[in-house]
Amino acid sequence: MKLLSHNILRNNSKEAGQNGYPLSITATEVRVTDNQFNREFTEHILRTINWEVLVEAATSIGLTTLPSTLTPSLLTSIPFLTAVHHILVNVHVVEGVLTCPKTGKEFKIQNGITDVMMEEEECANVKI
Repeated sequence: MKLLSHNILRNNSKEAGQNGYPLSITATEVRVTDNQFNREFTEHILRTINWEVLVEAATSIGLTTLPSTLTPSLLTSIPFLTAVHHILVNVHVVEGVLTCPKTGKEFKIQNGITDVMMEEEECANVKI
């Protein structure tokens, strides 16, 4: 699971309500790949992600170099954009658990895939 994916994942169960985000990460295996830097993609994604959640997620897996806030000068800094691209695209949580902040429900990460399946009765918006 890439940290980019983590940024949008939430527990949508009835029990969590609107409080199932962000899921905390407990990683037992992290892998780093090497994908080519894409400035346009990185600039675009920075406008859409939740920065605070990314910083928290990166910190939880030992990456503590991200600033706590974004400034206009950072958004045009090639070294900064390169570092953010690396964290979003190259860092993969291969094994671990995501935990809901409201319910404590755990979602396993195995082979880089997060299992977010719920039982029908857990779902907030079931249409039958």
